[in-house]
Amino acid sequence: MRTPVPLGTTVRLFGTLHRRMLDRGYEVPPWDRLRADDLDAEDVEIARSAWAARTVAEYRSMIVFGELIARFGEVGLPLEVTTAASRLLSDEARHTELCARVADALGGHDGVALKPNDLRLHRNDLPAHLFVARWTTSMFCVGESASVAILRVLLAHAKNPCIEAVLRILLRDEILHDRFGWALARLVLPRLTDDEQEWLAADLAHTFAHYDRAHGASDSDTGDAVLRGDLGLAPARARSDAFHHRIDTVILPSLAGLGVPAYEAWMLRSEV
Repeated sequence: MRTPVPLGTTVRLFGTLHRRMLDRGYEVPPWDRLRADDLDAEDVEIARSAWAARTVAEYRSMIVFGELIARFGEVGLPLEVTTAASRLLSDEARHTELCARVADALGGHDGVALKPNDLRLHRNDLPAHLFVARWTTSMFCVGESASVAILRVLLAHAKNPCIEAVLRILLRDEILHDRFGWALARLVLPRLTDDEQEWLAADLAHTFAHYDRAHGASDSDTGDAVLRGDLGLAPARARSDAFHHRIDTVILPSLAGLGVPAYEAWMLRSEV
């Protein structure tokens, strides 16, 4: 005998709530203005791959945010922190959907896929306060903060109205995420002992190495060619300069001010 769904709930409810949460207060990108057939095939393929990779990265961010929220209670963070973080979680769902739709318009997601390890975080038996400190530092204080600088560069080079609209939405949210991250860092990082700060710095060196590979290199890049299609990419030099400026003026001094040996971690990034 088929068991009835409680209260008559249907899958359509999830879709309705999803749309209300993701669309409320946001512009709708003019998707009809993004036509891959009008653009150079090589440019489109490079951009397609980049947007597909962004889709995976945004989904991964959603996973991180969810697991962080799950441990806020263990750390004793105020209820307001959890409420604010739940807003960020829905933002990451919005970003995933937008990036996926751009990739779809440019040809799909071939060659880029989520791996099983991307769907969870490896806690390594870390106590809650270190787990939250680690991901606050790497995901917010480095990743989200750097993203603000990179998105500004991408938006400055974009001319396609649909791509511009998508990048404006991403940047609007990331500015809030950057503010949230530093506020969270001010709550959790000063609680660490000196030994825990040193441990965090060693972990941070790996984070810096990852983001430096992603944004810091400028010797070779295909981004200049893609600028003809205005598909949301920018020259490597512009991205690298923006990233390093953000590191020097915001990320390193702010982390150091919270007691993290950030400058030492930055110097160690090439050795890890």
